Amino acid sequence: KNIAPRVLLFGQLVRTIVRKLTNEMTMTLKRCVEQNKDFQVQFGIKSGIVTNGLKYSLATGNWGDQKKAMSSTAGVSQVLNRYTFASTLSHLRHTNTPIGRDGKLAKPRQLHNTHWGLVCPAN
Repeated sequence: KNIAPRVLLFGQLVRTIVRKLTNEMTMTLKRCVEQNKDFQVQFGIKSGIVTNGLKYSLATGNWGDQKKAMSSTAGVSQVLNRYTFASTLSHLRHTNTPIGRDGKLAKPRQLHNTHWGLVCPAN
């Protein structure tokens, strides 16, 4: 399993959340300037943007903005299967190969000798 894509996906998620937060702050600042009010940071920063953005992505597995759910990456996060110890290990060691089931290549599906004890051959 590779950790780098998960880190990149999480970085993209944080980047979109921070971008949304800065856009909301600039809109609040513009409103304060137009109405000749003092800008207060505690009212300009809405903590719900960060909290709800992270909660939505981790709860649903749709990695991206909630409004753009159709274009977001699906299945990034999952609830860990805790039925039995064996099912938990199987769930943690599950790998997703990006090849179709109809393909005729056998080599990507074969278990390599170095994967002994790490990857279940039944999955």
